Parts: sequence; C-alpha cells; structure tokens
Amino acid sequence: MNIKDLKNYGIPSCVLDIWKENYSPHLLPLQEEAVRNYGILSCVGNEEGRIQYAPTGDNNKREEVRNDGIANQNLLVIAPPSSGKSFLGEMAAMAQAIHQKKIIYLTPFRFYAEEKYSYFQNLYSNCGAESIISTRNRKEDDCRILQGDYKLAVMDCEKFNYFLLMYPEFLSDVSLVIIDEMQIIDDPKWGHLLEEIIDQLLKKDLANLRIIALSALIKNQDILLKWFPAHLLISYPHPVEMRKGVVREGVFKYTTSKEEKDFRREVFFKPEAVRDNCFEDYLLKTVKYFIKKDESTLIFFATPEETRQRAGWLASRLESPAASSAIKELYQMEETLSRNELLELLGKGVAYYNPELSWEERNLMETYLKKGEIKIVCASTKYSIGLNLPFKNIIIPSDKIHNNDGNYLHDYRTGLSFTDIQNMSRRAGNENFGRIIFLAHSLLSETIHRNTYFNSSGHRNKHKTANRQPIKQEKDLLTYLLRLVVKHRLKSDEIKKYVREGGNRLSGYWHFSFKQENIEKKIDRYLNILKGNKLIKEIKGGILSPTAKGILSTALIIKAETYISLKSWMEYSKKGEISELEILLLLAFSADGRALPIPFSQFYKDDEQKGSYSQNCRGNYRNKLLHLVIKQGEEDKKFYRNKIMLKKIKEEAIPLEYYLAFKKTCLLYDWIKEDKDIKSIEQKYGLYVGTIQLLGEGFSWLADNLMEIAKNEGWKKDREEDLNKIKILSERLIDGVEEEGLNLSLLHIPGLSRYYIKKLLHAGYNNGQCLKELSEEELAKVLSQKLARRIKKGINFKNGEFVTEKPTTENRRLPS
Repeated sequence: MNIKDLKNYGIPSCVLDIWKENYSPHLLPLQEEAVRNYGILSCVGNEEGRIQYAPTGDNNKREEVRNDGIANQNLLVIAPPSSGKSFLGEMAAMAQAIHQKKIIYLTPFRFYAEEKYSYFQNLYSNCGAESIISTRNRKEDDCRILQGDYKLAVMDCEKFNYFLLMYPEFLSDVSLVIIDEMQIIDDPKWGHLLEEIIDQLLKKDLANLRIIALSALIKNQDILLKWFPAHLLISYPHPVEMRKGVVREGVFKYTTSKEEKDFRREVFFKPEAVRDNCFEDYLLKTVKYFIKKDESTLIFFATPEETRQRAGWLASRLESPAASSAIKELYQMEETLSRNELLELLGKGVAYYNPELSWEERNLMETYLKKGEIKIVCASTKYSIGLNLPFKNIIIPSDKIHNNDGNYLHDYRTGLSFTDIQNMSRRAGNENFGRIIFLAHSLLSETIHRNTYFNSSGHRNKHKTANRQPIKQEKDLLTYLLRLVVKHRLKSDEIKKYVREGGNRLSGYWHFSFKQENIEKKIDRYLNILKGNKLIKEIKGGILSPTAKGILSTALIIKAETYISLKSWMEYSKKGEISELEILLLLAFSADGRALPIPFSQFYKDDEQKGSYSQNCRGNYRNKLLHLVIKQGEEDKKFYRNKIMLKKIKEEAIPLEYYLAFKKTCLLYDWIKEDKDIKSIEQKYGLYVGTIQLLGEGFSWLADNLMEIAKNEGWKKDREEDLNKIKILSERLIDGVEEEGLNLSLLHIPGLSRYYIKKLLHAGYNNGQCLKELSEEELAKVLSQKLARRIKKGINFKNGEFVTEKPTTENRRLPS
C-alpha cells in the first residue's frame, strides 16, 4: 500500500505530503496490516468510524479478547525495533486530529517526551496540528490540558499519573491515548507505574477512549495479554535482513532472519590473529574488519565507565580516519571532561555515548554518525531506549546492568535474555542488511552465547514467550500500603491477608514479595503512621480510605517517608527564614533524595560492613556545609543541628548515606552558583556533566514536590515568599543557573546550557525577546554557530511563547 492511498481513509493531502517527505512512499507490512485490519486510522466516537476487525487468518484469535467497556477498541502492537510501529502511533494521532479529537501521547521518560514533542512540532505545527508538552519540569501548558485547549499533548508517565489522580476529569474528552515503549512495563523500577496508569484508564467509564500501546518484544507477552484487554497485532520479522551469530576463531557463523535454520559463514580475520580467551583481541580485530569495509559499529557495554574505557582502548589501537568536522565543532563547545576525552577519540573516528554526556555532546555524536564521520560508538546498555542512531553492526556483550546506581555498593548485573538481545539490536542494519554479533573469545563464551540466543525457546519458537508473573521484592512497605489504600478500599485484616499472600489477589501484571517476618506487626505500625500523618483514615465499617494528602503523595510518586519528612520540616521552619542551602540539604536527606543515584569511587570505602568512609573524604563535604551554614548565620536552625552537627555520631564514623547527602548538597549548591564553570565542578566532585545535570533535574523534581505539599499546607496564603523561593530553586536546578538566567533557561531551547546562558547574560541578553530581535550573525558572536542557527531557524514566537517549527514545510492547515 502506498502513502497516497491513505486519502481513501480520509487523510488530507497536507498530512500525506508530510508522510511522503519524511518516510517511504510505501507502508511497511506492519503498517499496512494495521490500516487494513486494525482500524489504526479509524476515529473512535463516530458510529460510522467504529473499528471493524477482519476475521481472517491468524487474527481470528483477536475476537477472543475481553469485551468489557472500551476493551474492544484497544490495540496492542508488539513488533521488533525499526519495524515501523512508532509511525503507527503518529498515523493514529493525525487521524484523530483531523476529526477535532484530542490525543495524549504517553512516553515512559521525560527526555523521550521532549524528543517526541519536538518531532511532532517540527512536522505538523505548520499545518495546524500544534502539539503541547507536559512533564515534571514543563508546566507551561498544564492549564491548556485541564481546559481541553489542545489537539495533541505529549506527556511522560509521571505527569500523566499526577493528572489521573488529581484531575481525573481531564480525560473526559480525550479520544486516544497512545502508550509508546510499552515494554517498559517489564522494568522493575518503572513497570509498576505504567501498570497503575493503565489500571486507572481501564476503570474509567469512557466509551469513546481508545488505548493504542506500542511495544518492542516483551518477555512476559502471554501474561501481558491476559491482563491488558486489547486486540493484538504482532509482527516478528525485521524490516531488513538481520545476520545474527557468533564470531569464533575469526569466522562469523550466523543465521539470517529469513533462514533461521541454516548457518552461513563470513571470515572476519585469521584464527592466528587473536589469542584464545582474550576478549580484547576479538573486539579489536572485528572492529578493524568493519572499519576496512567503511561500516558503522555500535558496541554495548554495561556501564558508562566501561564505554569510556573501551572507547579509549580502541582508539589507541586503531588507524582510522579522524572525524574532522566533528572535532572542529566540538572545539567550539564548553570545555568539559567528556569533551576533552571525545576530542582524542574522534581523532580515530571513535566515540562513546552514555548519560554522562551533555545534551549538546550527544547531539554532536548523533549528527556526525549520521554523516558517516564517526564509525565506532561504545554505548551503555541502559541507555539503549534513547539511542536513535543508525548502525550497520551491533556487538553485544554477555551481561547487562539493571539498576541505576553507577558504582554503588549494591551494583549488580544479570545475563541478557533473548528478548533483551532482540530489543538491543533495534538499530542494526541499513537498506540491505545488518549484523548482530557475539564475540566468542573462548569455548565457554561460545557455549554461553549459543545458549543465550540460538538455543533459547524464543529462537526455536518465536511465538512462544515467558509465562511467569513478574515479581518485585518490595522493600518500601510504608509507601506500598499507602498506594494500596489509594487504589483499593480495604480493611486492615484484608490488607494483612493480601500482603501475606504476596500481593497477588488484587494485582494485575506485577506481583509483590515481602519479607514475612513480623509482617502483621509491621503493617499495624505502618498503618498507624499513615493515619497519624493524616495520609489515610478509617471510615464506616473499618474500611481504610486515602485522604486528600494521601492522594497527593501518591500522585507525586514520592515515598511516604519523603512526604512525612518534608511536612515535618514545614512545621518547624520559620516564615521568611528558609534558605537555598537548607532546602537542598532537606531534599538530600529525604528518602527520595537518598535514592537519586550519584556515582562514587570504591577506593574511598574503608569498612564495607559499616558503610563508612576514610577520614580524608568523609569530613570534606560536611566541613564545607558547616562553613556555609556559619557564613549564612544559620547555625541555630534545628534542621542543621540534627543533620550536620552530628552530635550523636562520631567524626570517624559518618554513615554512607550522610556522606552522599552532604556531597549532593555541596554539588548542587555549586551547580546553581555560576561562579564555577562546569569543568571545575566535574573535577571537584569526580563526576561528568551529564550526571550532574540528571541529579539537578532529580532535585528540581523533589523541590517541585515540596512546593506542591507546601501549597496544600496553606503556604500560598500564609508563606507566599517562601513558596516562591522553593519554586525559583526548582527552576534553577534544571540548568544550574542564577535567578537572572531563568528567563533564558525556561525557553527550553535544546543545547542552551548554563554556559551559554552565562555568555548571553554577560552580553546583555536576558530574555527571549532579545533573542528574537538579534540576527543569527549577532548571536553567533556570543554562541556557537550551530546553536545560533537552531535558535533563529528552528524556534519562533507564537502568543509570547517559543515554539519549534520546520522552516522548509509549506504553510498548510488541517481542515477544521
């Protein structure tokens, strides 16, 4: 089916022109199937637009799907990466927009929401399909969502959950919710939140709401289908031929996606060129082979540290062309630790790609990989969802990291599953074929790789998936009980029985496991804590019900312990006397602040059992905080006496959590003070710019939650000045700017970092109107040429706000 044929489904020519310009003139098989048989372009809510499913072929089974409420309209698409499923969501959204329906595009993470928002604005804003965005630090359009003044709203899961609990009526006129990256439901950290969101959607009596969920291959597919009421559209073939196999003694023995039973061979290097049991030899020889063939290669490693080490090791041993244009542009950027490392690597056409890079550095890597200058990229596996780069070859290691703790004490790795490998290989291939490669540097590793990939049940029968319920070891029983009361109205005895049974009876997709020792006493104690802090209450019949405060705590997705500690501080803090330093330390000691990861060196650990640190490191951050507290004349504050003075703790035994809280506080205090450049901060704290930015965003979220709780406690009326101080701090933490730089920071221009904001301020430009009036040439005297061009050509004013537009698209409008 051709794109132009979609005019028969009511899609106007202005949209078809955009699709033809940005995609293939032809639909991929998955896309054609969705159009013909799954009503992807149907508009729910119009009787003549009701979705009719074709009762042919294997799709007969879809009629067995539960038919309660809106279930018969829902669609779950499961397909390998690069199969065209993202375009399905785009097609469905535009089909709704031309009928004046409202669409919410839901993404798992904030950064992905930003990408989708920019993408939709670039493509569709000029033809009248304007998009808006709402995430935890993008609130400018929240009122429009509540008022229904939008066509397409891009939201992340955290913000969507907040709206569902606090403003449930906002969905009343929404016709379509698209859930992208649905496979995140299998993630132990984020999956339960997505499950809660879907449960809330399914419970609502909204006959005209349709859910379209887009998922890569998922481990527990059968369990998902039993839980989520939807018609299933599943596709296994990769759009291009994939050659998947193992390199042993120089020979790549592989199967293709078309002929999975027959092995083929490709010689990469001679057997004598490598040493047995030496992974490095195999890696180097394989990479050299691809460089000679002028092919791009992505190599996955478990941690950001490994990506840097391996990229440096490869660059020191390769003779390959330099990425000259990338080097020239990188020299113009802010000096950071990663910039200096990348300059050396790019001299050999090598780079690394991980969360520790700044946005500008990642964007540079993406640009010059697409241009063909960068040939070898080492990336961390946990960053693979945001990796939208084209590669001919992907080399996959034998292990994968599953937590976000960097170098934390309890860092762990687990083996890759068949599904992990399938999804990690999403970026392999061009118009002809791609390779997915395991390096069998020993006989044992060869056996492991073949068992992992070729002998798995998924490879023998690709329609067969795991059939076990995902189970999470739940440690935060206090928060779990609060969320349980918010979701279900239960008596205390019912809660105890439920928890003893492992949280199975009322659960949907995820089940929970608890340590059963003294569990009933713990439940009684925690329920009393929740009652005492007015987060839950007992109503008629002994049923436990959430209060407005309990619902707010759950909507903010913070731990109950965090809510209680923040509220306790509010009660004894003095009006007009709170400070930035005090708020930062408060957030650092909260349960959620302690959970925000920050890498630290294992070198400093001197007692694994006590988790304490050597004297040289342990006292530094505490002493700095004491100096700042005394300098500000705040040493008499109760909070500082409890947390910094440490009267009950010996100097030589500061606990690990205190050490890290002190470090985070000092780091972020320096981050929001523009007297230090980012490289100095990196060197001082032993961290990279991306890590600092992520921590700043995490604390911005916590400060924002503190503000919401303070509003609920009446601060808007009684302590408005203090409330505004928290609000400003939250905004400053995102980009690490002084208050005078907020007008520029809040424009949300990609790449406009604290470094460039500071340069603009020194040049006398402190708001968006200044940027509008300057020419690109004038801006380029202050900023990099690329950033100046991005501001002038990609961003314009509309109703006093910055909006992104695609300058090459004609001014065409959708029919009203």
